[in-house]
Amino acid sequence: MTATAEKPDRVGLSVLAAVIVIAAEVVRLVVLSQIRWEIGYPEEFAVEGVLFTLTYLTYAAMLIWRGRSLVRKLTAPLLLVPPWLFDCYWLVADFLQARGSFELPREEWWQWLVRFLAVFITVCLVAAWGVARRRGFLWLIGLIVPAVLTFAWLEWSWRLYRALSGEIFIYDLVAVVPTVVITLLGCLACWGIEALTRTRV
Repeated sequence: MTATAEKPDRVGLSVLAAVIVIAAEVVRLVVLSQIRWEIGYPEEFAVEGVLFTLTYLTYAAMLIWRGRSLVRKLTAPLLLVPPWLFDCYWLVADFLQARGSFELPREEWWQWLVRFLAVFITVCLVAAWGVARRRGFLWLIGLIVPAVLTFAWLEWSWRLYRALSGEIFIYDLVAVVPTVVITLLGCLACWGIEALTRTRV
């Protein structure tokens, strides 16, 4: 089979992997929205932790499946550890705040730290797929796309969140855009740069 004939197959499998991960995220949000008001506190936090962990494990499985080599299969999922820890932190922080035993800082430095971490997390999600699939190093330029889009989204979504405070779907929307939409756009940007800069033989 020629390289030309193999390319559509590779792209098709990558699209399938992306669909599986997106489906896992959609299921997580649907299940969470259905049980959020039924199971109550503090069980909600435990269920939410299990759900996002299963989503990360699904993404890790796709990285292992689509990784181009054993080293890539083992390395790419490691980039999911920071996002997972970040989500765990917020889950624990929400739990402690609900108990009244913890209060997040409100200073401006904290807001900038959260922005930086959110951008870093989205870049990690995109970089994980890049490590698994991309060739060379020029695709790293594409990481600028998720970084810029995440920062812009955080600035805009904060205004949206304040305007519609109390609407729980707004919280889910703010959370899902960087982890799904911007991550997908970032992966496509890295793929496009690789395709444009690849040495033709």
